[in-house]
Amino acid sequence: MLRSMTGFGQAEGETEKFAVKVEIKSLNNKFFELSIRMPRNWQHKELELRKEMAKLIERGTAQLNIQLTYKLAEDRITPINREVAAYYLNEVKSLAAESGLDAKDLLTNIFDIPNVLQPNESTPDDADWLQIMDVVKKAFDQFDLYRLTEGKILTQEFSNMALNIATKMNALTPFENERIETVKERLRKELASLNQDQLDKNRFEQELIYYLEKLDINEEKVRLKQHCDYLEEVIRVASTGKKLGFIAQEMGREINTIGSKSNHHLMQRSVVEMKEELERIKEQINNVL
Repeated sequence: MLRSMTGFGQAEGETEKFAVKVEIKSLNNKFFELSIRMPRNWQHKELELRKEMAKLIERGTAQLNIQLTYKLAEDRITPINREVAAYYLNEVKSLAAESGLDAKDLLTNIFDIPNVLQPNESTPDDADWLQIMDVVKKAFDQFDLYRLTEGKILTQEFSNMALNIATKMNALTPFENERIETVKERLRKELASLNQDQLDKNRFEQELIYYLEKLDINEEKVRLKQHCDYLEEVIRVASTGKKLGFIAQEMGREINTIGSKSNHHLMQRSVVEMKEELERIKEQINNVL
């Protein structure tokens, strides 16, 4: 089953200490890139989290946001660095005494002084991390479901485009017979104007066969049909944009060869339409995981 690289999922959870909200979203990219936003006191877990997400998401440009809302006031507030605050207060009092100025004029708000308020750097409990990861996995499940839903839409689009290519390829058949008859008739007329005594009929037949073989596109049509069938098979059983890319390359080779052999304006028109469908396939492959 195909998966799109475009996805979105979110989940929420709650413990005795905090409420957690996790959001995952991604866009297409040939490689895996992940940006993570999480509380500062949990950043020591980022490498572990990044490895886990790399295995789950695989490819694409993804963003993972983890938000925590603590229930207790002592967990929510930013602690005061009492040592730093006391140092600045003593310095201000000393400066006020030396200058004769009022200490209030020198210090309007102690909380504006750098490093007086410092984030809580304490290492949280690993049990809390397991609860956070449980919510992350729930968000990923929603994210992956979104990718699968988008993948079903892509599967149908690929199927339709492959069918369109096969239909346009089959439309070449009437023009092939017409083209060969036109070539034969032209050669008959040219032959009639030649000196029959100087004509090597065996050599002429060999040249005619060689010429008609160069115009024959049956092998290319058979291979192109096989590639279309293989694409249809792959999109039903696997999610691999790289494999689809290789199939599209092979389809392109056959279509180009048909175009080089199709010295007929209506056949060339069908070839152009097949190329257009193939470009659509290539564009959509960029969205497949």
